[in-house]
Amino acid sequence: MKQIKQIVFSLLILFIWLLFVILTFNESDSAKNDLKEHNEKIYNLWGQEYIGELEDVKSSKIIRVAILDSGIDKTHKEFKGLNFKEYNAITPTKPIIDELGHGTAVTGIIASKGIEISGITRKLELYDVKVLNEKGTGEIENVIQGIEWCIQQDVDVINISFGFSSNQESLKNVINKALGANIVIVAASGNTLGLSVDYPAKYDGVLSISSFDESLKLDPLSAKGKIDFSAPGVNIVSTNNLGGYSNFSGTSYATAFATGAIAALMIRDSAFLDNENIKLSLRNHVIDLGKKGYDDHFGFGVITLKKEIR
Repeated sequence: MKQIKQIVFSLLILFIWLLFVILTFNESDSAKNDLKEHNEKIYNLWGQEYIGELEDVKSSKIIRVAILDSGIDKTHKEFKGLNFKEYNAITPTKPIIDELGHGTAVTGIIASKGIEISGITRKLELYDVKVLNEKGTGEIENVIQGIEWCIQQDVDVINISFGFSSNQESLKNVINKALGANIVIVAASGNTLGLSVDYPAKYDGVLSISSFDESLKLDPLSAKGKIDFSAPGVNIVSTNNLGGYSNFSGTSYATAFATGAIAALMIRDSAFLDNENIKLSLRNHVIDLGKKGYDDHFGFGVITLKKEIR
């Protein structure tokens, strides 16, 4: 009887050991499959691929780009090593936190370092200017303060991926002041469902950007009217404020592509540093999808840095 108990006990031990081996193998195999799926994950980076990159850029020039927005999550892995300066126009005594995620997404399109997505260029000094709150709304006074700070910092480009439906004389005045300081201002035309362009994009001298989709059709959300250029803006993959990546759509993100392309061109060619001639210079880097020369959907054309598709 004792011998039978020992045999049963030994068989039980063997069964437990075999069960442990099987579970361990399955867990290991599952982990490998998860890693394989992660490594094989392919983002649809059609916007980045369409804009492209400039080749043979040997310049050591650093372009100063200000992003007026909800802030930037500067801890994101795609921004490691980038140079940042910041100004919180809403609460100047507090550090910037991007609760909304909008500014982080805009920045990812412009300057991601290429861990999983690549920005248009990384030869930048970025100026993180918080003018929008966690709900995505902002006061005119804060936007004005943010632009004034950018003028003091002598930035080269200001990206404004939002807008206001009505003209404000105080906003127009500070925009003109920035333009007078030779700052290029790139602004979203607005997600107005084909209606009028938002301010400040509607002002003379500001580059107003509409958005198009992967089929090169105008984004249904995009404004029409005073449009200067167009860029990718539908189902765009960029950085989010949770440390990962998400899909985004709207003229905000088209504006970021335009800003990235302009900054890249500024690094290579000093002619793009002159905001008096920026519109004329950019016309050498577009495809005309509308009427010959200009229309109220795509402006002078859609921006690309790729010679082979122009």
